[in-house]
Amino acid sequence: MKYKYIIIFVLLILSISLTGCFLFPPKDNTAEWTVMVYLDADNNLESAGIDDINEMEMVGSTSDVNIVVQIDRIPGYDTSNSNWTNTRRYYITQDFDPYIINSQLINDLSEQNMGNTETLINFADWTVNNYPAKKYLLVIWNHGGGFRSSGLAKDIAWDDTNGGDKITMPELEYAFSVISTKMGKNIDIVGMDACYMAMIEVAYQIKDYADILVTSEESEPNDGWPYDTILGQLVSYPTVTSNQLAANIVDSYIFSYTVSDEVTQSAIDLSYTDTLADQLSNMALAIMNDTLTPANNYINAANSSQHYGDWDFIDLYDFCNNILIYSNSVFVKNIALSIQQTLSSAVLRWGYYGYGVDKSRGLSIYFPYTSYDSYYNNTNFAQDTQWNEMLSYLGL
Repeated sequence: MKYKYIIIFVLLILSISLTGCFLFPPKDNTAEWTVMVYLDADNNLESAGIDDINEMEMVGSTSDVNIVVQIDRIPGYDTSNSNWTNTRRYYITQDFDPYIINSQLINDLSEQNMGNTETLINFADWTVNNYPAKKYLLVIWNHGGGFRSSGLAKDIAWDDTNGGDKITMPELEYAFSVISTKMGKNIDIVGMDACYMAMIEVAYQIKDYADILVTSEESEPNDGWPYDTILGQLVSYPTVTSNQLAANIVDSYIFSYTVSDEVTQSAIDLSYTDTLADQLSNMALAIMNDTLTPANNYINAANSSQHYGDWDFIDLYDFCNNILIYSNSVFVKNIALSIQQTLSSAVLRWGYYGYGVDKSRGLSIYFPYTSYDSYYNNTNFAQDTQWNEMLSYLGL
C-alpha cells in the first residue's frame, strides 16, 4: 500500500515541475483583444490624429486589451507634442491630459511611407508578435476614397511626405493577404476610419482575409471614430464577440455626432460578399437582357438613390428599392429583392445621422453619375462580375 502513495507523490512532483503550479493549468497571459491603429497623419489630418491618440489614452491598455498605434506626422499643420515629424509606435497607456501624448514610446522610427504596403505589413506583424491576442482589430486611419483616387478622394493611407503615395485596393488586398498568413487566421475586424470605404467593391477586395469590415458610406468628419467611447466599452467587456464589438463601434460613432453632421457607419460580415457579387452580376446580366425596360430607367433609378459626397457612390439597398419602381422586368425585380435579403444578413449593424443620408443601409456601390472611371477596372469586383459591362451597356 505504501508504494501506492509513493507513486502518487511522484506524480504530484512531476505535475508541479511541468506546469509550474500545483495541479492547476498555467494562466493564459494572451490578451483578449489587440487593437492596432495604423494612423497615417502625414497630411492635413495631423491635428485630428493627435486628438484621437489622446482619446485612446483616456482609456489605455489593460491586461486584456492591448492598444498599439503607429503614427506618422507631417511638418506644417500641428506643432504640439514637441512637433516631431517622423513615425512612432506607442503602446497606449491611460492618462487624462487631453492634449499631450504621454503613452509609452516603443519605437522612434525614421520617416516611414504609410502609403507603402510593406509599412502596413511590418506594423501588423510587429504588433502581433509583441502583443498577441485571441482577436485583432486593425484600424486604418486616414483619408479614404472608396475604390479609387480621384480629386480629393484617395484610396486609403495617403502620405504627403512621400510623394502622395497611398494604398490602392489591389495593394490593400496584398497587404491583408500577407498579414492574415502571418497571423495564421483572418483579421477579426478591419476598421477603416476614413471616408467612403463602405463599398461592395472594397468589401469584395478584402473578403478572403478579414471577417468584418467597419467603415462609412459617407465622408467622415475630422473627429472620426470616438476612440474613448469605443475602447472604454471594450476594456469594460474584453470578452465581447467580434460581431458585438463591430456593432458597438457603429453605435458609438453615430451617437457621437448630431443630425447636422450627416454621418454613416456600418459593420459588414464579409462572408456574404461572394453571394452579393454573384447576385449583382446576375442582376447586371438581367438588366442588359431586359427588353421591357428602357435603359434610361435604370440610370434614373441610380440617380434617385441615396448618394454621398462622391455622387458616383450610391447606397445599394436603396438602389434595389428604386429598381422595384423603375424596372418593368419581374426577373430583375426578383433579383433586386434577393440582394436586399442578403444585405439584411451581411450588414450586421448600420446607422446614420442626418436627413441627407437617411436612406443609407450600410453598403454602397459604384454607379457613375456622369462618366465611367476606368480605374474601376482595377477592382476584383469589376473583374469578377458583369457590373462594369452593365455600366457600359447603359452608356456610362
